[in-house]
Amino acid sequence: MTATRSPKKPPAAPLGVNRASTVALYEQIADGLARDIRARKLKPFDKLPSENELVANFGVSRVTVRQAIRKLAEAGLVTSRQGKGVFVAGPVVKQELSALHGFYDSLISEGYQPEASVLSFERVRPSLAAPELRQFEYDIYRFRRLYKIGDMPIAVADVSMPGFGIAVTREDVERHPVYGLVQSIVKRDVARATAQVRAGRAGKDVARLLKLKPASPVLRMDRTSFDSQGLVVESTQFFIQPEVFAFQLEVAGPLKIASSIHRVGR
Repeated sequence: MTATRSPKKPPAAPLGVNRASTVALYEQIADGLARDIRARKLKPFDKLPSENELVANFGVSRVTVRQAIRKLAEAGLVTSRQGKGVFVAGPVVKQELSALHGFYDSLISEGYQPEASVLSFERVRPSLAAPELRQFEYDIYRFRRLYKIGDMPIAVADVSMPGFGIAVTREDVERHPVYGLVQSIVKRDVARATAQVRAGRAGKDVARLLKLKPASPVLRMDRTSFDSQGLVVESTQFFIQPEVFAFQLEVAGPLKIASSIHRVGR
């Protein structure tokens, strides 16, 4: 008995592509993804499907997919991360420098739900030779944090914090932001802080964590916080993705204006 074969089904039509259209395929793909981004079906910092997935979904070549991604990147809608993929570009996260805010709290206040993971944790006992300084021989806790929004790594923080005679555990560090540790665990107030922001280059470890090429430009912020007695309660070095974070400072007048410009070479 000969088995009858059911008729072969035609392949499903690729998503969002009209091959009869005069619009180039890569432009159709880019326009469709752009609509999803603007409609927030793809949210800021979401990861786009991989190149292989886009090729399969749309039934086009890799060259066509790469042209579409390039068009989205030129429009500022996506950014690429080495070894990680392509992400929807997000609005710049702003931190006000004239007010005392923790880094994590600034992300929350901007409406994000950041993930902060502890990558390393150690306790160091300083050795002070002078007997009169023994009362300040507190354990120093050092830890490294990685901050992410969705799948996008945005910052690495290296923190040093004295315990002031109180034991701090890795679990404490995993549960609290830095200022929360200072106030809730170590029981110190945070009265003021100094911060210096400058351009820097990512070392190998930081570049790997932020999915950047080695020596890529990053924002570097060095922050030191003090209690009301003037004692240092934490010192942190941040390495931050420059395209997703900005620092702003509001200043008041009166404005001082120079009366003239000194001309050179006359």
